Amino acid sequence: MCGILGAWTRRPLGLETRDEALQQIQHRGPDDEGRFSQGGVFLGMRRLAVVDLESGRQPLFNERRTCAVVMNGEIYNYRELAGTLRKAGHRLSTASDTEVAVHLYEDHGESFCNRLNGMFSLAIWDGLARRLILARDRFGKKPLYYARTPGGGLVFASELKALRPLLEAAGGHWELRPQGIADYLSLGCVPQPETVFRGVEALPPGCTLTFDGQKTRVRSYWSLPYTGKQRMSYPAALERTRELVAEAVRSRLHADVPLGVFLSGGVDSSVIACEAAKLAGSDLQTFTVAVDDPRFDESDVAARTAGQLGTRHTVLPLDVAPRETLLELVRHYDQPFADPSAIPSLAISRLARQHVTVVLNGDGGDEIFAGYRRHLAAHLAGFLGWLPGWSARAGASLLGRFSRSRRSGAGFAARMCRGLSLEAPERYLAWTTDRLREVDKRQYWLGPSVRSTEEWLKSVQPAGLGALDTQTATDIRVNLLSGLLVKMDMATMAHSLEGRSPLLDHRVAEFVALLPPGFRLRGGRLKSLLRDGWRDELSSEVIGGKKRGFEIPLDRWLAGDLNELLMDTLGSPTARLREFLDGRFLDRLLAQKTLAERNWPTLVYSLLVLELWLQTAAFTERPVISGTVIAA
Repeated sequence: MCGILGAWTRRPLGLETRDEALQQIQHRGPDDEGRFSQGGVFLGMRRLAVVDLESGRQPLFNERRTCAVVMNGEIYNYRELAGTLRKAGHRLSTASDTEVAVHLYEDHGESFCNRLNGMFSLAIWDGLARRLILARDRFGKKPLYYARTPGGGLVFASELKALRPLLEAAGGHWELRPQGIADYLSLGCVPQPETVFRGVEALPPGCTLTFDGQKTRVRSYWSLPYTGKQRMSYPAALERTRELVAEAVRSRLHADVPLGVFLSGGVDSSVIACEAAKLAGSDLQTFTVAVDDPRFDESDVAARTAGQLGTRHTVLPLDVAPRETLLELVRHYDQPFADPSAIPSLAISRLARQHVTVVLNGDGGDEIFAGYRRHLAAHLAGFLGWLPGWSARAGASLLGRFSRSRRSGAGFAARMCRGLSLEAPERYLAWTTDRLREVDKRQYWLGPSVRSTEEWLKSVQPAGLGALDTQTATDIRVNLLSGLLVKMDMATMAHSLEGRSPLLDHRVAEFVALLPPGFRLRGGRLKSLLRDGWRDELSSEVIGGKKRGFEIPLDRWLAGDLNELLMDTLGSPTARLREFLDGRFLDRLLAQKTLAERNWPTLVYSLLVLELWLQTAAFTERPVISGTVIAA
């Protein structure tokens, strides 16, 4: 696991620039540093040593040293690939997973990524062909950002904070992109491949980028298939799911450093811990967070699961200073990021790093196996599409009178009915985030003209799929890629901790996506393949438990620890967010006199994070935002 960066510019970047950029990602790789330069080409990396601790230093080369590679991540099938490469006549000089990439590129060109099973972002410099190749894993678990320079060059980095000095040294400008702010207000994150900075993009997942010194070409080498559904019985599907998940866990247990599992009270992480314990036995370490709020604490359930599995279990008390941790998050995450679970994720990563260097987690289980109630809503919507919009709106209004809690049965039914009356992009936002809607932004937006977030969603939602497949595919494209994976990568790597996600093994995902949709929600139960597949191995309180995310008492914090910060920043008449949104709207929102039907803590927290980010993010110059309020 590492952080990587590089450039190809007409004039070589100076040593001070390279040093500054590498310093910005030292947390991603505290163990070592590597550099390669050839004319205007520069590759750099910071290494967190996990595999082949002694000889796996990067950059690594092919036999003739005409190709160099730097990589962030892990290739889980590298030992099998190394054996194949040796049979083909290659001489491998290390036992590192990174080295197989450069030899595979020699043999297969840009299609080499199809043979990799892992999480990675990498860069290969081909000195003979004079081209730079960037690549990112299938789901985008490891980040990679790039930008073109004014002189026709290209710079790239694992984090935006490292990209900036490279871009500016090459004559570029670090400028705010208002469209990113507008999308964040609806989604709670900036959707990839775009960023909140003008001219800066993330390489899309499952893609390679080739730069020949003049032009860039981005190609997709993988996408998750949903068409061509398999015909098999439900018991056969359960058996194959167990086999694939077990293999995904097994391949991720190899490391030359201490390794553990993040274990909550939920089914996803419990399945991972169960399969890992079969192989590692009592040597397996598991970690659980203890939260001082009974609404969110799952430590007792997790401890009982660990006892059943026979692991070495550690309960890590989540002792968070909300204000200080929030400010740390805003500084570290590079872009505004509204998921409040990033706060405990940072804290638990710091604590876990005191024990291990690698952790397995259950990330991706909800998106792959249909674990959100909106997935059940989407599945049911496939049978209720005949309902007229007025009846769905009336149902939502009636049900909303019984409960304003989103988590209650009536609250869920009300949101489902409201979504049924909307077009697909609006429905996704209503069921997923429900922060600022397009009607809100049209009324209160002060910034430059931007396209609607719904318009962007319409362009990325797949066509021709069933209701459940459309919902899960969009979740993978939006919520997983730009939300959950960003959260986990930034939180773990902030403390030099590597996170691995077996349920995002592409073989697992491909198998599940090609099953009949009803298999994922059999009997109206979320993630039925996981619940039924491990019913005989995990307790009933795990298998039958309700879904609870990695949450914090946000309502209590906003009324207490964060209230002064909230009023001093978002409530200030000089708040920078008031350059984008009507200040009268913000004042009414803080007083809870508008948008009463929304999830108020989540919405206000999103705006607080954005205001703090606008205040701390340093731009080349203060953006000038002008405009008029359409309607106050």
